Amino acid sequence: MFRLLNPRSIIIILATLQVLSSTYFLDIPNFYAVSSFLFMLSGIGISVCLLKIPEIQWNKKETLNRQLVFKLLFVLLLLPVSYMLAARIISNTPLQYQDADMLPIMKTMGQRFWNGQWNQVYQPIPEIWNGIKPIYLPAMWLPFSLSQIFHFDIRWITVAGIWLSILLCVLPAWTKSWQTILLIAAMLTFLSWLHTDDDNSVIELTEEGVVFFYYSLLTVAIILRKPWFLGIAIALCFLSRYSFIGWIPFAIVFLLARKEYSFLLKTIFGAILVALVILIVPFGIQPLIYHLHLHNDYISHAARVWHDNPDFYYEDLGMAKFFGPGHIKLLHFILVGGTFIVPLVFLFFLRKRILNVSNLLLAGFQLTITFFYNFLDVTYLYLFYTPVVVSLVIASFASSDKRIKVSD
Repeated sequence: MFRLLNPRSIIIILATLQVLSSTYFLDIPNFYAVSSFLFMLSGIGISVCLLKIPEIQWNKKETLNRQLVFKLLFVLLLLPVSYMLAARIISNTPLQYQDADMLPIMKTMGQRFWNGQWNQVYQPIPEIWNGIKPIYLPAMWLPFSLSQIFHFDIRWITVAGIWLSILLCVLPAWTKSWQTILLIAAMLTFLSWLHTDDDNSVIELTEEGVVFFYYSLLTVAIILRKPWFLGIAIALCFLSRYSFIGWIPFAIVFLLARKEYSFLLKTIFGAILVALVILIVPFGIQPLIYHLHLHNDYISHAARVWHDNPDFYYEDLGMAKFFGPGHIKLLHFILVGGTFIVPLVFLFFLRKRILNVSNLLLAGFQLTITFFYNFLDVTYLYLFYTPVVVSLVIASFASSDKRIKVSD
């Protein structure tokens, strides 16, 4: 007889609930508000449960066993199915900037880069919206530029990012338990939704696969506690989509309180090195500065969406629906302020346990991105799958920890 409500089990249940609330629960009429709260509370709950279990560790010896071979074979069997479904999505939807301009902009940036026009990469693009200025940072658009070299549809990079994230999920050696079965079901549900739902647009129009992979990589880096690896992962996330930015001061204070000075310095140097190589040396610091000053654009864009399509807010996730069109600036203020304040308040309340809670760094990361995505100005559904992937990675590594017995 097992006890259902041990912290590890709850993490896996909450990760599954987060998957469902961001996928098939959205098909339930008049359930959108409930799904939004389930999504947010699941992320918060995972953060709390991480404080209740021993440090999550990756046992390399156990990973490199027969179980990994079977898992990789299973993934290989799913890949042809994914290819057929993704190919149908791609062929049925020509890539046009009028539908979504993100990938067409990145495609042009990649063309300019590989043509040696480095000083033109961030110049306006006359063919898109009569001269739109590219804003995407290098870690976001550089992977998509590979499609220019090997001549394939740029959206296959998104598909590759999804599967690289799933590979990180299946990397740990899982225990033989109902928790593992539930985790596998959650991942299959997530994959099914991305490949078959007509509304999420992840494969059809977006760059999110790359973001999934970077944030999965950062989750693994936090778990492994390898400073150089962590610094690289931080830089890749920061130079793509910096929704985790509130975690950075949290992490600095945490490491200083634990007197892990060497770890902190190596992490910072690793991040700076990546930033130098892919941003500052080829393009300078201006793209980052410009990107960090787009707050007013987000507010005005949110106002346009509320005016043109208010149902968009009410039928998706996020807290914006509860603020309405009259409180856009208030929501944005809460988003910006809370992104930094919430993790630090979390750390303050746990200050007496900083030296004893080894998963606190991971819990803070989970809490930060949970807050950020739930208080977005414009609640595009595809954005919400980044915290879903992070939750699945956390649940996967928690499930692999044999020190936490099923009967705990």
